[in-house]
Amino acid sequence: MNTSTDTPASYDAAVERLTDILTPARLAEVGALYAFHFTDGGHAVLDGRNSPGGYREGDPSSEQPVPDFEVTISRADFARLVFGDLHPMAGMATGRMKLRGDFRQAIRLDRLLKS
Repeated sequence: MNTSTDTPASYDAAVERLTDILTPARLAEVGALYAFHFTDGGHAVLDGRNSPGGYREGDPSSEQPVPDFEVTISRADFARLVFGDLHPMAGMATGRMKLRGDFRQAIRLDRLLKS
């Protein structure tokens, strides 16, 4: 959860948090490849399938095989998601994020972000 007073977390802070929590053991638990498409430009990949894995910016269309799960979201909402200020179900219900793929992977991603 974002602990600052009424200041939303930034995308950069969210990436820093992901870097901190994405240990090789945690990535192995996930065992999937997630693609993030940002509505305000850019793409990123969270790779729990390949070694060394991790979070990186870049076009997920170059990944082989294709990502297991795709999320379309703004960078600001991505930060809210990472810090627990946006619940995935609320994000979907309000149209702030769109999900595509195996929804078991969505549950794994949610668990990873809550760690």
